[in-house]
Amino acid sequence: MACDVNDNLEKRIVETARAIFIKRGYADASMSDIAEAAGIKRSTLHYYFRTKDRLFQEIFADIVREIFPRLQVILEDNAPFMERLNAVIDEYLALFRTNPALPFFIVGEINRDAKHLIGVMYELGVEGYIHTVKRRLVEEIRRGELRRVPLREFFMTFYSMVIFPTLMRNIVESIMLEEGEDYEDFRRVWKRRVLMQTGSLLINTNDRAEVERIVDATLSRAAAKGTTVRRNGSGKDGL
Repeated sequence: MACDVNDNLEKRIVETARAIFIKRGYADASMSDIAEAAGIKRSTLHYYFRTKDRLFQEIFADIVREIFPRLQVILEDNAPFMERLNAVIDEYLALFRTNPALPFFIVGEINRDAKHLIGVMYELGVEGYIHTVKRRLVEEIRRGELRRVPLREFFMTFYSMVIFPTLMRNIVESIMLEEGEDYEDFRRVWKRRVLMQTGSLLINTNDRAEVERIVDATLSRAAAKGTTVRRNGSGKDGL
Protein backbone atom coordinates (compact mmCIF):
# COMPACT_ATOMS: atom_id res chain seq x y z
CA MET A 1 0.00 0.00 0.00
CA ALA A 2 2.79 2.42 0.93
CA CYS A 3 4.50 1.65 -2.36
CA ASP A 4 1.31 2.52 -4.28
CA VAL A 5 1.01 5.82 -2.39
CA ASN A 6 4.63 6.69 -3.19
CA ASP A 7 4.19 5.76 -6.85
CA ASN A 8 1.04 7.86 -7.13
CA LEU A 9 2.72 10.85 -5.50
CA GLU A 10 5.74 10.58 -7.78
CA LYS A 11 3.42 10.37 -10.78
CA ARG A 12 1.55 13.48 -9.58
CA ILE A 13 4.83 15.35 -9.15
CA VAL A 14 5.97 14.42 -12.67
CA GLU A 15 2.62 15.38 -14.25
CA THR A 16 2.57 18.69 -12.35
CA ALA A 17 6.18 19.47 -13.25
CA ARG A 18 5.57 18.58 -16.89
CA ALA A 19 2.73 21.11 -17.13
CA ILE A 20 4.81 23.83 -15.45
CA PHE A 21 7.95 23.15 -17.50
CA ILE A 22 5.97 23.22 -20.74
CA LYS A 23 4.15 26.41 -19.75
CA ARG A 24 7.09 28.36 -18.31
CA GLY A 25 10.23 26.69 -19.64
CA TYR A 26 13.11 25.28 -17.64
CA ALA A 27 14.57 28.58 -16.46
CA ASP A 28 11.32 30.08 -15.12
CA ALA A 29 10.02 26.92 -13.46
CA SER A 30 11.05 26.72 -9.80
CA MET A 31 11.01 23.75 -7.44
CA SER A 32 8.92 25.83 -5.03
CA ASP A 33 6.27 26.45 -7.70
CA ILE A 34 6.19 22.76 -8.61
CA ALA A 35 5.85 21.70 -4.97
CA GLU A 36 3.05 24.19 -4.39
CA ALA A 37 1.18 23.13 -7.52
CA ALA A 38 1.55 19.46 -6.53
CA GLY A 39 0.23 20.22 -3.03
CA ILE A 40 3.36 19.03 -1.22
CA LYS A 41 6.22 20.52 0.76
CA ARG A 42 9.42 21.42 -1.03
CA SER A 43 11.31 18.95 1.18
CA THR A 44 9.01 16.18 -0.09
CA LEU A 45 9.70 17.20 -3.68
CA HIS A 46 13.47 17.06 -3.03
CA TYR A 47 13.05 13.59 -1.52
CA TYR A 48 11.80 12.33 -4.89
CA PHE A 49 13.86 14.60 -7.14
CA ARG A 50 16.97 16.14 -5.61
CA THR A 51 17.46 18.75 -8.34
CA LYS A 52 15.40 20.58 -10.92
CA ASP A 53 17.61 19.15 -13.66
CA ARG A 54 16.84 15.60 -12.49
CA LEU A 55 13.13 16.37 -12.59
CA PHE A 56 13.50 17.95 -16.04
CA GLN A 57 15.19 14.78 -17.30
CA GLU A 58 12.32 12.70 -15.94
CA ILE A 59 9.82 14.86 -17.83
CA PHE A 60 11.76 14.41 -21.04
CA ALA A 61 12.13 10.71 -20.34
CA ASP A 62 8.33 10.44 -20.27
CA ILE A 63 8.10 12.11 -23.68
CA VAL A 64 10.89 9.95 -25.11
CA ARG A 65 9.30 6.77 -23.76
CA GLU A 66 5.98 7.86 -25.21
CA ILE A 67 7.05 8.18 -28.84
CA PHE A 68 10.57 7.01 -29.69
CA PRO A 69 10.07 3.24 -29.14
CA ARG A 70 7.12 3.37 -31.57
CA LEU A 71 9.18 5.34 -34.07
CA GLN A 72 11.96 2.74 -33.82
CA VAL A 73 9.49 -0.05 -34.63
CA ILE A 74 8.17 1.88 -37.64
CA LEU A 75 11.65 2.65 -38.97
CA GLU A 76 12.81 -0.96 -38.65
CA ASP A 77 9.78 -2.25 -40.54
CA ASN A 78 10.26 -3.50 -44.11
CA ALA A 79 7.38 -1.45 -45.53
CA PRO A 80 8.17 1.00 -48.37
CA PHE A 81 9.86 4.22 -47.26
CA MET A 82 6.84 6.47 -47.86
CA GLU A 83 4.57 4.17 -45.84
CA ARG A 84 6.99 4.32 -42.92
CA LEU A 85 7.25 8.09 -43.28
CA ASN A 86 3.46 8.37 -43.26
CA ALA A 87 3.29 6.31 -40.04
CA VAL A 88 5.99 8.46 -38.41
CA ILE A 89 4.01 11.62 -39.24
CA ASP A 90 0.90 10.06 -37.69
CA GLU A 91 2.81 9.43 -34.46
CA TYR A 92 4.02 13.03 -34.25
CA LEU A 93 0.59 14.45 -35.04
CA ALA A 94 -0.96 12.29 -32.33
CA LEU A 95 1.70 13.46 -29.85
CA PHE A 96 1.08 17.12 -30.67
CA ARG A 97 -2.67 16.65 -30.58
CA THR A 98 -2.51 15.48 -26.97
CA ASN A 99 0.39 17.81 -26.08
CA PRO A 100 -0.26 21.00 -28.11
CA ALA A 101 2.14 23.08 -25.98
CA LEU A 102 5.05 20.66 -26.52
CA PRO A 103 6.41 22.28 -29.72
CA PHE A 104 6.42 25.69 -27.99
CA PHE A 105 8.34 24.16 -25.09
CA ILE A 106 10.93 22.53 -27.37
CA VAL A 107 11.47 25.71 -29.40
CA GLY A 108 11.71 27.76 -26.20
CA GLU A 109 14.33 25.43 -24.71
CA ILE A 110 16.32 25.42 -27.96
CA ASN A 111 16.44 29.21 -27.82
CA ARG A 112 17.17 29.27 -24.08
CA ASP A 113 19.95 26.67 -23.87
CA ALA A 114 20.26 24.26 -26.78
CA LYS A 115 23.28 22.50 -25.27
CA HIS A 116 21.33 21.66 -22.13
CA LEU A 117 18.39 20.28 -24.12
CA ILE A 118 20.65 18.25 -26.42
CA GLY A 119 22.57 16.92 -23.41
CA VAL A 120 19.36 15.71 -21.77
CA MET A 121 18.19 14.09 -25.01
CA TYR A 122 21.46 12.21 -25.43
CA GLU A 123 21.38 11.05 -21.81
CA LEU A 124 17.97 9.57 -22.59
CA GLY A 125 19.31 7.67 -25.61
CA VAL A 126 17.72 9.69 -28.41
CA GLU A 127 20.90 9.13 -30.44
CA GLY A 128 19.66 5.55 -30.99
CA TYR A 129 16.67 6.90 -32.90
CA ILE A 130 18.88 9.27 -34.91
CA HIS A 131 21.27 6.41 -35.68
CA THR A 132 18.37 4.28 -36.92
CA VAL A 133 17.19 7.08 -39.23
CA LYS A 134 20.71 7.49 -40.64
CA ARG A 135 21.20 3.75 -41.12
CA ARG A 136 17.89 3.18 -42.89
CA LEU A 137 18.41 6.18 -45.17
CA VAL A 138 21.92 5.02 -46.08
CA GLU A 139 20.66 1.49 -46.78
CA GLU A 140 17.97 2.76 -49.13
CA ILE A 141 20.30 5.23 -50.81
CA ARG A 142 22.74 2.39 -51.52
CA ARG A 143 19.93 0.33 -53.05
CA GLY A 144 19.06 3.28 -55.28
CA GLU A 145 15.60 3.71 -53.77
CA LEU A 146 16.38 7.15 -52.35
CA ARG A 147 18.63 9.89 -53.60
CA ARG A 148 21.70 11.00 -51.69
CA VAL A 149 20.72 14.04 -49.63
CA PRO A 150 22.52 15.60 -46.63
CA LEU A 151 20.80 14.32 -43.49
CA ARG A 152 20.35 17.85 -42.17
CA GLU A 153 18.26 18.75 -45.24
CA PHE A 154 15.95 15.84 -44.52
CA PHE A 155 15.64 16.68 -40.81
CA MET A 156 15.12 20.42 -41.39
CA THR A 157 12.53 19.84 -44.11
CA PHE A 158 10.64 17.15 -42.24
CA TYR A 159 10.57 18.58 -38.72
CA SER A 160 9.87 22.16 -39.73
CA MET A 161 6.85 21.02 -41.74
CA VAL A 162 5.57 18.69 -39.00
CA ILE A 163 6.01 21.12 -36.09
CA PHE A 164 5.24 24.53 -37.60
CA PRO A 165 1.48 24.06 -38.12
CA THR A 166 1.07 23.41 -34.38
CA LEU A 167 3.06 26.55 -33.56
CA MET A 168 0.89 28.49 -36.02
CA ARG A 169 -2.45 26.96 -35.07
CA ASN A 170 -4.02 30.25 -33.88
CA ILE A 171 -3.10 31.94 -37.17
CA VAL A 172 -4.27 28.96 -39.22
CA GLU A 173 -7.64 28.90 -37.46
CA SER A 174 -8.01 32.69 -37.64
CA ILE A 175 -7.24 33.42 -41.30
CA MET A 176 -6.10 30.34 -43.23
CA LEU A 177 -9.02 27.92 -43.13
CA GLU A 178 -11.32 27.66 -46.10
CA GLU A 179 -15.10 27.80 -45.74
CA GLY A 180 -16.38 24.73 -43.91
CA GLU A 181 -12.86 23.58 -43.05
CA ASP A 182 -11.62 22.98 -39.50
CA TYR A 183 -8.10 22.57 -38.16
CA GLU A 184 -8.13 18.76 -38.45
CA ASP A 185 -9.16 19.08 -42.11
CA PHE A 186 -6.23 21.43 -42.60
CA ARG A 187 -3.85 18.96 -40.92
CA ARG A 188 -4.93 16.16 -43.25
CA VAL A 189 -4.25 18.37 -46.27
CA TRP A 190 -0.97 19.52 -44.76
CA LYS A 191 0.14 15.95 -44.07
CA ARG A 192 -0.06 15.23 -47.78
CA ARG A 193 2.08 18.33 -48.36
CA VAL A 194 4.69 17.01 -45.90
CA LEU A 195 4.79 13.71 -47.77
CA MET A 196 5.08 15.53 -51.12
CA GLN A 197 7.92 17.79 -50.02
CA THR A 198 9.86 15.05 -48.25
CA GLY A 199 9.22 12.66 -51.11
CA SER A 200 10.42 15.21 -53.68
CA LEU A 201 13.58 15.60 -51.63
CA LEU A 202 14.34 11.89 -51.20
CA ILE A 203 12.60 9.72 -53.78
CA ASN A 204 15.02 8.91 -56.59
CA THR A 205 13.14 10.55 -59.44
CA ASN A 206 12.90 14.01 -60.99
CA ASP A 207 9.33 13.38 -62.07
CA ARG A 208 7.08 15.26 -59.64
CA ALA A 209 4.04 13.48 -61.05
CA GLU A 210 5.64 10.17 -60.03
CA VAL A 211 6.20 11.49 -56.49
CA GLU A 212 2.54 12.58 -56.38
CA ARG A 213 1.45 9.13 -57.55
CA ILE A 214 3.53 7.45 -54.81
CA VAL A 215 2.15 9.81 -52.14
CA ASP A 216 -1.47 9.26 -53.18
CA ALA A 217 -0.93 5.48 -53.33
CA THR A 218 0.63 5.58 -49.85
CA LEU A 219 -2.32 7.51 -48.40
CA SER A 220 -4.82 5.24 -50.15
CA ARG A 221 -3.19 2.09 -48.76
CA ALA A 222 -3.11 3.64 -45.28
CA ALA A 223 -6.81 4.51 -45.52
CA ALA A 224 -7.65 1.03 -46.81
CA LYS A 225 -5.85 -0.54 -43.85
CA GLY A 226 -7.70 1.75 -41.47
CA THR A 227 -4.40 3.25 -40.33
CA THR A 228 -4.62 4.49 -36.76
CA VAL A 229 -2.25 6.09 -34.33
CA ARG A 230 -2.19 5.66 -30.59
CA ARG A 231 -2.94 8.44 -28.19
CA ASN A 232 -1.59 8.47 -24.64
CA GLY A 233 -0.60 4.84 -25.06
CA SER A 234 -4.20 3.63 -25.33
CA GLY A 235 -7.16 3.92 -27.61
CA LYS A 236 -7.16 4.73 -31.30
CA ASP A 237 -7.22 8.00 -33.11
CA GLY A 238 -7.47 7.73 -36.87
CA LEU A 239 -6.24 10.49 -39.16
